Amino acid sequence: MSRSQLKTLSISQIPTSGTSFTYYNTFSVVQEGSDEASRQVLSIEPMSSPIIEDGQTLITSKNFDLTVSGLFKASTISGLQTLADARTSVVFGGIGLGGQILQAEGAINVNQVFSETASFRFNSPREATGGYNTGTGGDGKHTSELAYSTNGLCLYKWGAAAATGTNALAYGWIKSAGTVSFASANGGVQTFSHSGAATLHRDVHLPFDGVETFHFFIDVTNLTDADDTIKIKIQSFSDYANTENNSAETIITGTGNKLVGILPPSDSKMLRVSIIIGASDSISFRNPSLHTSAVYNFTEFNT
Repeated sequence: MSRSQLKTLSISQIPTSGTSFTYYNTFSVVQEGSDEASRQVLSIEPMSSPIIEDGQTLITSKNFDLTVSGLFKASTISGLQTLADARTSVVFGGIGLGGQILQAEGAINVNQVFSETASFRFNSPREATGGYNTGTGGDGKHTSELAYSTNGLCLYKWGAAAATGTNALAYGWIKSAGTVSFASANGGVQTFSHSGAATLHRDVHLPFDGVETFHFFIDVTNLTDADDTIKIKIQSFSDYANTENNSAETIITGTGNKLVGILPPSDSKMLRVSIIIGASDSISFRNPSLHTSAVYNFTEFNT
């Protein structure tokens, strides 16, 4: 069905405690100052496609596969082999040639080793029906645990499991405190309020080259702000959400599309995008997006 090449890829093992990634590495068509180079390809192909009575093909599942091949040092191969042998769950992040952002979760398989420090290949295949897991008890994540789109937040469907209560928080988001509700009309609107300061956030793990700028957008539909403390913020970190190496924020004073952007340094390993409110504040918003472009274009990965 489709094949797409990524210019860069990162693999992160999230720590169970502390702020240091258990494993972190990047892969690139060109690794400046390194003797390693690789090719990263995302492919999506029909997996199960029976033919129904009228002769049409019905695709009931698809194979989503991320394959990386290249020339790697022995230490790189050893680290990947350890992850593969233990079936360790990792987080993949990538940047496509057209500004697409890859987000994926899963394990890796080692496919081929031609010599100790020569050509090496690994992949992370998964079979899924496609679309999002939003049924009863679903977490809103794409059924393949993978998303590839110009919107880096679309691993999760924009929606919530309930209109009110604890399940009214949008899929994939984390809140520090406060009350949320979610209205499915008008593209899905999240309302967030609290008696004191509170934050909603999402984390995104990616490779960074010190050249690519990232922009966080939301569409604000309503707000009540007592003292100009409603903000959107984007931060980059050189470790697991502890050592900030760049950040920017925008104060929200009205409705409509709002954005904030930063240029993460090349030693960054993750981004955090946040919506921040102060005492007695309330904000209603929809369609949050993370782009490499400064043009707002909310999309989801409905493949």
